[in-house]
Amino acid sequence: MKVWKQLGGALITLLALTAMLTGTALAAESEAGISVQLNGEFIVFDDAVPEITNDRTFLPFRAVLEAIGAEVGYDAETSTVSAKRDGVDMSMVLGQNTAAVTQDGQTRTVEMDVAAYVKNGRTYVPVRFVAEAFGCNVGWDANSRTVIIVDVDALLGGATFDLMDNFAAYCAKQEKGQNMAVTGALNLEVADKSGEYISKPITAKGTIDGITSDTRAQLGWELKLSGLSELAADSAGSPMEQVMLQAMLSALSDMKGEVRMDLESGMLYLSLPAGLTGGTDDAWYSLDFAAYQAELLSGLNMAQLTQLEEDAGVREALAAVIQMMPLNDSQYSYAGVAQVAEVYVDMLSDQAFIQKGNTYVAQPMPGDMVPMTVTLTKRGDDIVSADISMDFNSSAFDAALNPTEKMSMKLTEHAAPGKVTVDMDMAMEDGDLSIKIGLDLSCVPTSKAPVTTLPAGVQAIPMETMY
Repeated sequence: MKVWKQLGGALITLLALTAMLTGTALAAESEAGISVQLNGEFIVFDDAVPEITNDRTFLPFRAVLEAIGAEVGYDAETSTVSAKRDGVDMSMVLGQNTAAVTQDGQTRTVEMDVAAYVKNGRTYVPVRFVAEAFGCNVGWDANSRTVIIVDVDALLGGATFDLMDNFAAYCAKQEKGQNMAVTGALNLEVADKSGEYISKPITAKGTIDGITSDTRAQLGWELKLSGLSELAADSAGSPMEQVMLQAMLSALSDMKGEVRMDLESGMLYLSLPAGLTGGTDDAWYSLDFAAYQAELLSGLNMAQLTQLEEDAGVREALAAVIQMMPLNDSQYSYAGVAQVAEVYVDMLSDQAFIQKGNTYVAQPMPGDMVPMTVTLTKRGDDIVSADISMDFNSSAFDAALNPTEKMSMKLTEHAAPGKVTVDMDMAMEDGDLSIKIGLDLSCVPTSKAPVTTLPAGVQAIPMETMY
């Protein structure tokens, strides 16, 4: 099930960028008075307190590890501290900048930029390395000087995801590493019955056509819009402004472009129409994805994601995502992470589904989420498709909303090997303003291979020079 071979690069980059923008590293402080929060509750330290040494936060080894349910030990002859929990063994030698982590019979060495030490008879360990070895997420609230630890395994509890793993395995089995020919259609309509905002519906019809493999893709797209001339006529402005607007909308009415990508070489090429870039001619742009990704990931601890193998299941993938979520507010971060875990457990875990004939149906509505239905269809021993539907009405959802801001939305999504469809119908302002979106995407095996290099004679503009 080579799910991560196809999606891992994009996922890692997105998570890394999020982590960098939110600044979750444990910041260096010089004063004392550090608090430690575990799963929303503060840990009480009796005879040894957290401290900062060499710009890193250290916690008393026994106190923090026992708080997450680990069995701790110490070998005086080798000056080695150790901890065990749920099949994970971790050990480190005092004064050395490495730790050994053993899981499923495999041992890996974790490089640390600081070492554990002894002070006043108590062993201190770097909190981030130790907690992450047991699958925890670690963050820092600079305002309250609080280390935030979230035990991801505790959040997910006993949830299993065998049904979703079955579906992912079935999809991967159908592809069998083949090149896939991709075709699709997109339809969009924006209408205003009152005529207050737009006098005539704006429609868009798009197509996508190309070839993908496990690591490469060549996808072309076209988009045709109508109703833009009426939008220009409805807009206020001087005659010159009207001419400029009409020219811009004319350029946007018929566009096409292409994407060529090779994850092995790390290069991405985009052909974009002048209507989108503001240039005078269509042009190709390049992005060294490997170098860009390396820059994004520099300085981040990637232990959680590097452990995620190609055949990892949904629980492992979900845990990896939660382990990378930003934790920088001791008052709200844990509640936010816990809600994310609750949403996915209630939506995708085996415990959420009720079997009805050859289908499994879940109807999650955690917290203030929009009510939805998730349906998995089984054929033989395989889950062969997944369907998601939502039917939301703000009046029924929250009677206190202003009547002029009512909104209703219906969404259905169908996913199966080689086929994805999405239909959404949204209405606002008591139904006067409506938006309809339809997407139909198909994939079939092909003997053709994607072309991932630039067309002959084309010079690409590096995207990094555009910032």
